[in-house]
Amino acid sequence: MSTSTAPESDPMNEGYAARLDEDIPTRFTRGVVDGFTEASEAFSHELEGTNRFPDLMGRSVAGVIRANARLLDELATVVRQMSDGLSVRSQAAAANDELDYERLADLVAQRLTSMDVKATAANTAESTARSRKT
Repeated sequence: MSTSTAPESDPMNEGYAARLDEDIPTRFTRGVVDGFTEASEAFSHELEGTNRFPDLMGRSVAGVIRANARLLDELATVVRQMSDGLSVRSQAAAANDELDYERLADLVAQRLTSMDVKATAANTAESTARSRKT
């Protein structure tokens, strides 16, 4: 019974896509809060109906064990969702980052040509300045 907004069964739905825009600390904090909520509920359910001290001691230990298990389970879920989100982001970025090698070659050639023109102009200006001094 998680309080997170995205169901685990379909991680590619709209709620999950909206969560991809969240930053990682926010998602992690939400997961920790969900984990503590789950742990608290597990502990409370374990102690329900206990009215004798010996039963309370035994069930308290069991409740702590169940609470720790729920907390770790919820944290594992949020870490898994975060890593899935990062892989989806990286795959989307890789798909959008295909290079246009022809355009890149044209830009490099243009830059090199402009650098060559500047170097030629500088050499001409330098030789002109030398000839004027003599």
